[in-house]
Amino acid sequence: MRFTDIDEAVSWIMSRRNNNYSFSHFKEVCHKKGDPQNDLYMIHVAGTDGKGSTVSYLSALLRSQGFKVGTFTSPHYLVHQDRIRVNGNNIPDEAFLRILNEELDFFLKEDLSMFEMDYLIMCDYFKEEKVDMAVVEVGLGGRLDSTNVVDHPALSIITTIGYDHMDRLGNTLEEICTEKCGIIKNDSKVLIGHLNDSCTQIAKQTAEKRRCAFYELGNYEDLGNRKFRYKDEVYEIASYAKYQLHNASLALQALDIVSDDYPFIIDRNSAEKALKEATWQCRFEIVREDPRVILDGAHNIHGISALVESFDTFSGSKCIIFSALKRKEYQKMIEILKDHCDRLIITGFNDPGAIDPDSFTGYETVKDYQDAIDLALKSYDNILICGSLYFLSEVVLHGRFA
Repeated sequence: MRFTDIDEAVSWIMSRRNNNYSFSHFKEVCHKKGDPQNDLYMIHVAGTDGKGSTVSYLSALLRSQGFKVGTFTSPHYLVHQDRIRVNGNNIPDEAFLRILNEELDFFLKEDLSMFEMDYLIMCDYFKEEKVDMAVVEVGLGGRLDSTNVVDHPALSIITTIGYDHMDRLGNTLEEICTEKCGIIKNDSKVLIGHLNDSCTQIAKQTAEKRRCAFYELGNYEDLGNRKFRYKDEVYEIASYAKYQLHNASLALQALDIVSDDYPFIIDRNSAEKALKEATWQCRFEIVREDPRVILDGAHNIHGISALVESFDTFSGSKCIIFSALKRKEYQKMIEILKDHCDRLIITGFNDPGAIDPDSFTGYETVKDYQDAIDLALKSYDNILICGSLYFLSEVVLHGRFA
């Protein structure tokens, strides 16, 4: 079997979502391949929220210093290939097809899942492109995530700890934090964001046990109007989301750590420009004005709470359109959202795991999200479309706000 059509190839690889093998099986698979992940200067990013944004900011900052940077993120935004990028550009269809076909016999023999295949394609592509650094986002959790096969990351980052994926990670913040701290490897460097005291202690103790240099994000000052002060320097970001100040500051501190390790002298003017221009789709992304339309992929309680804090700063009438996957704590998210708008509409999207609007009572529901958007555009100054990233991707792919 060989693929000649990119759509056919992507459809096939996406159909192989899961297998029943353990993390140790994929570790053995990588070893058979010569552990290509260990040839990369890798920065590994875990956390409940903020992973993708931190990856985006850090990638932009590193590129501003003249480095060729690969990123690996999930889920994809518009096309599957945007999971694997070099200097902000998706892996070309031709390269994705070629590498997939070259590795196909091995992938089939080892019965790999989509995510595992993507990871190995990423390794091959980054090595071909001779990237200087790879910034890799954890898929789920940390300790048993497929990306955790790397033995010697240059830096491990834990952005935030909140309640999400409790069926896999545990029911307390401390249990979830312990799983995410599984990315911390012996004799490496660790940076954490603003975690609560107990989670900070878990991260610190894990780092000490594994003889790691430990860094905690310092304080940053919100100066308003998207500006903030970090280590006596003033920066500006494109996003109006207050939670992005945390992620941008975390990326700046990571840049400082990497500059000492690599080493190189940071050009602060270039860093300021890169941070101001950096964007990350569907993270408080304003895609239209008059009326203002915002897309945000917050899909857990921690993310929704941070989202409404920023949405509250806008004046005028407000409508929120929400949809999510059934496996999420959507009821609790809805209870938060309804207190921060004039009108909340619950809708659906084309995914077998999506919530069914018809199953709700006591809330306004609109079966078709296109109709929900049209209703909101007619009457409100601010429209927030939020929830599952799969939902947001569908909204954009079907021509709304592309």
